[in-house]
Amino acid sequence: MKTTNHNFSDLSTLLRPVAADLEQVRECISRVLTEVVWPVGDLLSQLDLCGGKMLRPAMTLLGGKCLGSVAPEQIDLAAIMEMIHLASLLHDDVIDQAQARRGRRSANALWGNTQAVLLGDFVLSKAFALGTALHLPEASAILCKTAEAICTGEMRQNLQKGDWTITEADYLAVIEAKTASLFGTCCQLGALAGKAEPAMQTHLQQYGTAFGMLFQIADDLLDIFGDTNKEGKSLGADLFNEKLTLPVVHWLMQDRQQRQNVLKRLMQSADRATLRQTLHESGAVDYTLGRAEDYARIACAALAELPESDAKQSLLGLVAYVVGRVDVCRP
Repeated sequence: MKTTNHNFSDLSTLLRPVAADLEQVRECISRVLTEVVWPVGDLLSQLDLCGGKMLRPAMTLLGGKCLGSVAPEQIDLAAIMEMIHLASLLHDDVIDQAQARRGRRSANALWGNTQAVLLGDFVLSKAFALGTALHLPEASAILCKTAEAICTGEMRQNLQKGDWTITEADYLAVIEAKTASLFGTCCQLGALAGKAEPAMQTHLQQYGTAFGMLFQIADDLLDIFGDTNKEGKSLGADLFNEKLTLPVVHWLMQDRQQRQNVLKRLMQSADRATLRQTLHESGAVDYTLGRAEDYARIACAALAELPESDAKQSLLGLVAYVVGRVDVCRP
């Protein structure tokens, strides 16, 4: 897939069809999470609650806007999607011992693991409370199923730490559960709240899931090849926490017995430069980029039946944006 470079200003342009709606989402999140009793609201107000890319709420809104206008329920659903994501980040940073998030110190770095986990639990509880208040039983059922998938994926990944025998299929199953399922739900619920036909909901859910696979593969590449300052978070955590991502899995599968020892030495020395060179020379990076582009094509194809609109073009543009992010990984 031929792409051009995409930066954050390009992302702002892509999200223009829902820019005003995203402001309402930010206001909703801020109100729900900070207007609470001490000390929770005080602690959460010190974090950058809405300073990320806001991709998940944006895709919820775009999913609805592809087929009509944005309804009030879609604003709340978009806020719920971002709060679920925020809770997962608070927990992930504890698991990965990450010290930075969105260009700031992470919650666990500020207040310790226990407080960070409890904050994540609180954010998740507020997300589900907001969902219950919508009185949309089908949406609530989908949200519960998605939360189960995310937890299952995270637990499976944690159990696979240091397992040198995992396959590409194992890796893909994990990222579909822990990352892609939420993106798929974002698009599906945006369409559902907009009263779209079931077939259109399915197309958007398929788009979101494929986009999520692309997004996670790109994120895993950037964990090895990215710049901490540009990404605004701690990098290198996956490998050195013994989480094997696709480029490393593919490289290991070529000669598992011999390369395990090489990888262990690289991990012990935290030698990212040698790891990068090794992955490039083996063809593992090119292979991983190819798999990312496979999911990019699947995502775009899923939108073929949707009517033309600015929102649809934004969804297509988001695919190119993510593919463009990993240009830095190319030789």
